[in-house]
Amino acid sequence: MARPIEFVRDINDSKDLWKISVRCKHIWSVTSASKKEHIEMILVDSKGSMIQAVVPPYLVTKFKEYLSHGCSYVMQNFKVGSNDFSFKSTGHKHKLVFCGSTSVKKTDNPEIPVNFLNLLSLADIVDGKFHANILVGNNLLGLIHALGGVVEITQSHVSSDNSKSKVVSSFTNNSFKGDFPKLSDSSVQVTVSQNSYYSDFDKFVWKADILSLVEIGSLQQETTCVTVATLDKFDVGQAGWFKLEILAVDGKCKAKFIFWDVDCVKLVGKSAVEIINGLKKAGEYDPLEFPYELDSILKRELAIRAVFQPKNGRLSVIGFRDDQETRNRVKENFRAEEVMRN
Repeated sequence: MARPIEFVRDINDSKDLWKISVRCKHIWSVTSASKKEHIEMILVDSKGSMIQAVVPPYLVTKFKEYLSHGCSYVMQNFKVGSNDFSFKSTGHKHKLVFCGSTSVKKTDNPEIPVNFLNLLSLADIVDGKFHANILVGNNLLGLIHALGGVVEITQSHVSSDNSKSKVVSSFTNNSFKGDFPKLSDSSVQVTVSQNSYYSDFDKFVWKADILSLVEIGSLQQETTCVTVATLDKFDVGQAGWFKLEILAVDGKCKAKFIFWDVDCVKLVGKSAVEIINGLKKAGEYDPLEFPYELDSILKRELAIRAVFQPKNGRLSVIGFRDDQETRNRVKENFRAEEVMRN
């Protein structure tokens, strides 16, 4: 089952697997002082919602000739970040950053208008009812044209008053003149005598340190550990979904876990090959699209056995348990260790 199209207005940083149908409203390239080029775009969907997207320098060659002003696309898989530009091209709280797994397919979507204006009324502009750090661009000229008649801008300059930028413009025709404001050192280790009876829990934690995510984060060497965490969201990386990188939380901090195909079978009930064959049969296969079935993995709390690799700060999963009893027993070890420290 292919992932459904979602609206730009709904984009947030709870996940990276957004799939949107948009038109490239504006596109421009930026060259830094170090001569590195990146691309920025304004994307708009059929609801008129806009968001800024960035193609970082290492992906410019891949996408530069494919992205064009006015064309419509189906795009998916981004790093979602905060819209932290000093001057914002849209009012959206977030921005999209292309990554190695980003998929872009050119489509013909007549539902998205080619020419789109996000208009402000003159009254709102004069009253300062707008965000001064959001660039209006050519929308003001579009508004003047829409009002009818010939309006001439006889003066336009940027001034500063009490650290607030303003654009001062004079208009003729209507005699309008406006001033526009613009992890700890200790751990609990479970050991079992070779001659004792091995329960499922004993086997699961055999020769592993039972640690919280906070404690795992402070490890300085490769360690096999067992923890409990809730799978929060997919981390879109360079390799697509064949090696699932998932951010998990335990209420205190986050950690990145690497799940492999055998884990996919246990969690979803299908292998990667079975999922791919199903998508191909339906004519919906895209190697960069994260299959919709994978979403059922998220928000599940698991007891996870993994190898922590301090060099890259990730945990490679070598087993997990989905039952409440195992999770509770692991958590009891957390509490026992906390009591010992206090």
